[in-house]
Amino acid sequence: MLIFALLSLFAIVLVVVWVTRSGKRKSRETDSRIYAAHTQAHPLEPLEHSTGHSFGLLLKAARGDRSVVEKWIMAEQHHHFPPISRDVAIEQLATRLQTTRR
Repeated sequence: MLIFALLSLFAIVLVVVWVTRSGKRKSRETDSRIYAAHTQAHPLEPLEHSTGHSFGLLLKAARGDRSVVEKWIMAEQHHHFPPISRDVAIEQLATRLQTTRR
């Protein structure tokens, strides 16, 4: 009977220690998991940057989301036969965007 009581007490202590340690780990993780909350939330200004004015127009139209712009470029490249270059596709998309906004 004494052994059962000691094993039960030991198990309870282990459970309490495990719960307190796992709670501390979770609180530390939530504090350190702020990962680039500001990225791609605002349009990039000015329009001139390393990829050029046309890409800047497309990026502004996509509200700063580069993955959307890349999808547009890929679709435009493969829309033509034979496929056009990336620069030509960016220029065509920017021209089409400007004409639709006038």
